[in-house]
Amino acid sequence: MLRWVILVLLLLLVALQYRLWFGEGGMRQVWQLERDVGEQQEENSRLAARNAQLATEVEDLKEGREAVEERARVELGMTKPGEIYYQVIEPPVDAAGSADDPLP
Repeated sequence: MLRWVILVLLLLLVALQYRLWFGEGGMRQVWQLERDVGEQQEENSRLAARNAQLATEVEDLKEGREAVEERARVELGMTKPGEIYYQVIEPPVDAAGSADDPLP
């Protein structure tokens, strides 16, 4: 009789352990969810840093004239009165890696 009780208890223990490790909501799923949460936290911190940088840039554009002037100079080629604008154009490079130089 004692053997049957021990056997039933052992089978019950195995069934519970199986469910704990491999069943729905088991340890494998918990570990996967923890990995997913970690990845999401990394993504959130990366996006928060980007948002802070963009907020700083927006604030600078609203408040300061230097940022607006810098963008106008770089993107639109703006010059102030009395300044001379020089544009340097590099000659195209052929397949051999040397520039087509018309001068000997």
